[in-house]
Amino acid sequence: MFRRLRLLIVSAILVTGGSVHVAAQQLTKIRVANIGGTSDHIQVAINGGIYKKHGFDVENIQVGSSATVVQSLIAGEVSFAHVGAVPVVAAVASGIDLKIIAVFMNRFNYVMVTLPDLQKPQDLKGKTLAISRFGSGDEFATREALRRWGLDPDKDVRMLQVGLTMARLAALQGRHVQASLLSPPQIVEVQRMGLNVMADLSDLDVEYAHYTLATKGSLIAENRPLVGRFMKAYIDGIKFHRSHPEAVIPYLRKFSRQNDAELKIIYENLRNRIREEPVPTPGGLQTIIRSLGADKEKQLDPTRVIDTSFFSDSTGK
Repeated sequence: MFRRLRLLIVSAILVTGGSVHVAAQQLTKIRVANIGGTSDHIQVAINGGIYKKHGFDVENIQVGSSATVVQSLIAGEVSFAHVGAVPVVAAVASGIDLKIIAVFMNRFNYVMVTLPDLQKPQDLKGKTLAISRFGSGDEFATREALRRWGLDPDKDVRMLQVGLTMARLAALQGRHVQASLLSPPQIVEVQRMGLNVMADLSDLDVEYAHYTLATKGSLIAENRPLVGRFMKAYIDGIKFHRSHPEAVIPYLRKFSRQNDAELKIIYENLRNRIREEPVPTPGGLQTIIRSLGADKEKQLDPTRVIDTSFFSDSTGK
């Protein structure tokens, strides 16, 4: 009897250990290309264990440039891209099968920062504005804002490729440029430097797919359950970001020298811009499509760029 009991105990240990091993193996490895920075709720959710709860081992590759992120997606180096919509729309207009399946922010998430003597948009005429690179989301937003302020982005200003946020901020500090779009979390820092926050582009009340989750149409066709499961994890990651400031603020600290009180203000500002239900809208894409030119605008329907089925299809939920 003791021998049988011992065998049963050993068998139970082996079975339990085997189950743990299998469970560990069931984590699906996924690579995501991300522009990173303070709006990277994916990394916050990874740190909080949200993706593991949904069975994913996510490698979040922070690239920095929207155009480069989309190139990684097209090349098949990653399965998903967390990116501005501009290069995605341009790729679809060129015949590449990409789909935006979620929109994290559907307004311009930029502020126009200028030297102190520039106080109103018309003061930008004749000035040099820093952008990260041509073809980027911040270049598009700069052009769109200038048009809405009655300025011609091709004639009234000069645009200079400078690089990512910190490089543009340094160019402003050194007075190599007179203005640049920066993300709202930099507001406290730029005001400390004596720079001027001329305008918050979210006040333009323009639908614009600023941050999106994109993937290949072929991945949706070939493995819809995987995409649906990842989407559920993505949405839960947004909810985690919106409800756990104690997890987000330490992450924001990596990108600034602000104190905790200032970081809390930044967090609340960011939280207010994040959509709880990140359903893609045609309007958020139409703003971008209009900028592509008359011929492409006639050819490209916003519904070719977005896939909203994961918000209504039980397969995706």
